[in-house]
Amino acid sequence: GSVHDSAGQPIVGASVAIDGERGVVTDANGDFEIVIPNDIHMLRFSHPGFQSQLLHVTPRGLIIVNLQPVLAETMIVSGIRADAETPVTKTNIERDEIEKQYHGQDIPLLLRDAPSINAYTESGAGGSGYSYISLRGVSPTRINFTLDGVPLADSEDFGTYFADFPDLARSLQSIQIQRGVGTSTVGSPSFGGSVNLQSIDLTEGEHTEAAVGGGSYGGKFASAAYQRNNLYARFSLIESDGFRDNSGIRQHNLFISAAKPLGDALLKFTGFTGHENQQLAFYATDADTLKSDLRANPLTPADKDSFGYDLGNLQYIRALGNNADMTASVYYQRGYGWYDLSSYRYGLDGMLLGTLVTYSKTSGALKTQLGVHANRFKRDHTRDDYANYGVKNELNAFAKASYDRERWHLYGDAQIRSTDFRYHGDVHIDPIRWTFFNPKIGARYDISSRSSVYASAGMSTREPTRNDLFLGEDNASVAHDLNAVRPERLYDFETGWDYRNDRIALTANVYSMEFRNEIASTGELSDIGLLLRRNVDRSYRRGIELDAEWNATPTVRLHTIANVSRNRIHEWTQFYDVYDEAGAFIDSKPLRFRGVEPLLTPSVILNQAIDYTPSPRVSTGAVARWVGRSFLDNTNDADFVAPSFFTLDANVSVAVTQGMRVALQLNNALNNDRVYPSGYSYLFLTREASGAETPGGIPYYYPQATRNAMVTLDVKF
Repeated sequence: GSVHDSAGQPIVGASVAIDGERGVVTDANGDFEIVIPNDIHMLRFSHPGFQSQLLHVTPRGLIIVNLQPVLAETMIVSGIRADAETPVTKTNIERDEIEKQYHGQDIPLLLRDAPSINAYTESGAGGSGYSYISLRGVSPTRINFTLDGVPLADSEDFGTYFADFPDLARSLQSIQIQRGVGTSTVGSPSFGGSVNLQSIDLTEGEHTEAAVGGGSYGGKFASAAYQRNNLYARFSLIESDGFRDNSGIRQHNLFISAAKPLGDALLKFTGFTGHENQQLAFYATDADTLKSDLRANPLTPADKDSFGYDLGNLQYIRALGNNADMTASVYYQRGYGWYDLSSYRYGLDGMLLGTLVTYSKTSGALKTQLGVHANRFKRDHTRDDYANYGVKNELNAFAKASYDRERWHLYGDAQIRSTDFRYHGDVHIDPIRWTFFNPKIGARYDISSRSSVYASAGMSTREPTRNDLFLGEDNASVAHDLNAVRPERLYDFETGWDYRNDRIALTANVYSMEFRNEIASTGELSDIGLLLRRNVDRSYRRGIELDAEWNATPTVRLHTIANVSRNRIHEWTQFYDVYDEAGAFIDSKPLRFRGVEPLLTPSVILNQAIDYTPSPRVSTGAVARWVGRSFLDNTNDADFVAPSFFTLDANVSVAVTQGMRVALQLNNALNNDRVYPSGYSYLFLTREASGAETPGGIPYYYPQATRNAMVTLDVKF
């Protein structure tokens, strides 16, 4: 068959899935072939930017499908996302896969089966507390998270805290993970990569759904959603005691999306308001304590927080004719609350206001996309004995062009970004402004209708965070030189090959990420739990990634994810505290190391999944993960290592009736009690009377939960 748009033009890369399972994609002419077993089956046709379509089909005949555009996705496709032909390294996770894999965990843990991702949670339990993700070993503050184009991170320290907006995954239509510099985005430039979340499609008709669940460590949740034509609303409640002591959490979230057609235009609002109250667990536990008490938490029940997060995005989308369209949007983001730590109460209240305008036009084989984005962020920092605030303004513009001619797909992308930061507190600090130019180019070549190769090169430059500039201080005690920490720059080179037929989908790529002035983690935390970092002259991350799916039989699917990498910092200076034999502090001493691996960057990550679906009513699956060892600091001392670990998760789902399904998720099924995906170290030297110095230190880890389970009941009507 073939898939076209409303104008009769072929749609390249449209997904054609049979009975909810992954199928094939259309070629450069919009054509596809798929094997349909006997009897009547359901085919689902989908592509970003178009309304999905379902057809009941028989094993014979030619199928011609015309997909209607979804104007509300214009901004996502034009301003943020990469199309199927765009020569960047990416992974797409669609709605059916999200529903299958989601069992209440935060977004970082939902994504850990994608290539080169490692994730953990401070509390140790998947749906509880703050969770973190690394991509190719790059920390989460250097990954750009957006929802429908709106940045989710705070503009000062680039932190995205998914605990503040729980159960968001249930309201997502799809997720695109771009690895490397990717395409130009809003918010902070992608450094390790970007994660672009798309809110759920607004479809015709009316339906209601509800989900309840419970499991280990006091975990329980309830969620209900209602959708009618152009209105969608969901309310969620989540509770957990956490795996580690004193790491419980209570969360709720209200998500709303609504649209109103206006002739050739559409007005759409998407937003949510969430809140959490939790006990803090951001300090890791020393290795000796973990030997006798795996659930120990250095923080006390009095160390807790309460934070709310509100987001609103109003979009005006209009088709202009002559294959052109535009989107104008305004958005609002506010994160506010307090945390109690060491008998002090700290307060944070930040607000981001922004606007974005994009324009897209297709003229034959040439497609151009232009965008302008501006925002202003202000955040108050308070404690019982001080108050300060920072203001950050940003203006950026991008231009993209793609040219599709027969087998060739060429792409170019350039962004100019200017941002400034001003501090207002007890001491005067001169403001600072940065201006960056971030270009990207690439090409894809279709070897055949089933296979293509691509290559891309790009540069991304970004400024230090507030925490970097203030050396971990929440309230500046001295007039820091804001030019002392240099902006970091990434030169990213990617090349890959993909192949698809009706049973196999395979993507393999090689990457080389060359950093200049990387602002690298030291392996230490500030007094308020943020990573301390400083510049290193040269470093790199180079590796191979594999993403392969094989429908071995009509009921068995295998999915293999692999990342093998070599990662190095050319030269690192580690500062050691020096103590005498009696334990008294004497001095601080720098030691230099060359050719070391960056901390918490495993050189091997392997995932192997198997799904068995004997009937539409029953499905089972298992995911095995192996993460290689990584170092807790940049000295590469073998005594300070996050050890390699293996976990096995399993699941089973049964449709009790047409609209009711029961699912069981079993995590860490083999009960591995030494899963330490992250941590840090404290290094020191002991100086003897003779002057000889002996290195020592203490490793700290974030232990993850032993065997645990979650049971979920989903009802749709």
